[in-house]
Amino acid sequence: MLNFFLMKKTPKSSPKQGTLVDPPTVIDLLKLLTETKLSKNEQGIIKRRLLENRGPFGKFLQLLLRWGFNQSIDIFESLKELEEKEKREIRSFDSVAKVLSKDFPELLDFILQEYEVKAQKTKALIGKEFIFIKRIADVIFEAKDKNGNDVIIHLEIERKYESDEQMDKRKLEYRHLMEMDEGYEGKTILCNVFYLKGSPRGKKVIEDRTVKLPTSDPRYSGELKYKAYHLSLVTIDMMIEKKLPFLFPFIIQSELQNIENETPVSHIENIRQQIDKNEEALTEMIEGITEDQLESLRTIVAYLWERSYSGDVFNKSTLLKLMREQLNLRQDDIQKGIAVGITTGITTGITTGIATGIAKRIASERAVANRMVEQGKFTREQMEDFLREMENYKNDS
Repeated sequence: MLNFFLMKKTPKSSPKQGTLVDPPTVIDLLKLLTETKLSKNEQGIIKRRLLENRGPFGKFLQLLLRWGFNQSIDIFESLKELEEKEKREIRSFDSVAKVLSKDFPELLDFILQEYEVKAQKTKALIGKEFIFIKRIADVIFEAKDKNGNDVIIHLEIERKYESDEQMDKRKLEYRHLMEMDEGYEGKTILCNVFYLKGSPRGKKVIEDRTVKLPTSDPRYSGELKYKAYHLSLVTIDMMIEKKLPFLFPFIIQSELQNIENETPVSHIENIRQQIDKNEEALTEMIEGITEDQLESLRTIVAYLWERSYSGDVFNKSTLLKLMREQLNLRQDDIQKGIAVGITTGITTGITTGIATGIAKRIASERAVANRMVEQGKFTREQMEDFLREMENYKNDS
């Protein structure tokens, strides 16, 4: 029997009852699934997902039941709202995924070069589903190597580096899902993840990773190698060397990261100097961009810089100018932040200093008054009257 544990809501115990609580309720989930009137296949999908992910599902369902203990929950409306939010998230990510995979073949060449694979007849499949699980911003490339063998390149795009903590596990799970898909049987699978923002500056731009987790769970077993690309850490020299025009917006995005050995302002100035030094090579690369690629770059810029430009403003002749302007805007933001921080610090320091000085003076006055009481020069009542008068005098002044 498929069971699931849920804590019952119990009345508060009196002191005489001690800490006794009712045992958790066991629900016959198999019976519950039967009552849904779902098909055997649909029930099988739900059972499998529940059992494979009993930990996270358990926490989520317990919270859901506690939340709705004294109220009814419109689960269908709740799921509809979740779907709408997911669609908005997918649209924002897919715009970047589609740009990188569809309009810039240099991306696939870049990945294959890192694996030293010379592929032919490549194509991108966007939004592919794995065993009923849709992953946001996943791109699947299919290719044949020079020997005619099938190669699958899986690219996952992550908005921020914070998700890296679970990446090893996720990559193993992806590999497991692919192995279960007959369409991928016997094919070489190359796994990759692109981080758009927030990568630590100590990282290599391209990391070779090997993961092997101590587990008996088939989803996370075995050894897997994959590559992590930190796009916020790319340099202009690297972009020029590898001929990667889609990285133009990421060069400017990199100055948003945490700087360990230099101030943000000096880092921005460093990027500005790199642009000036390589202006000829950058201009040549821009001239080689197609109109479709230019429009796609405008889409990436809107997502990364959070600034929208019309086609008249954003064009080949203005791209470097707009990059410099974006650097200036970021520098202004940082300098304003520094100025506000200094002003706030000074104000806080003065306020704290005054409060500390007053507190020390009151303590000194009380100590002197106590000594005068001990010497018989004051009574306790006279001392309290004196301190009250001093406090009133300070408040009035």
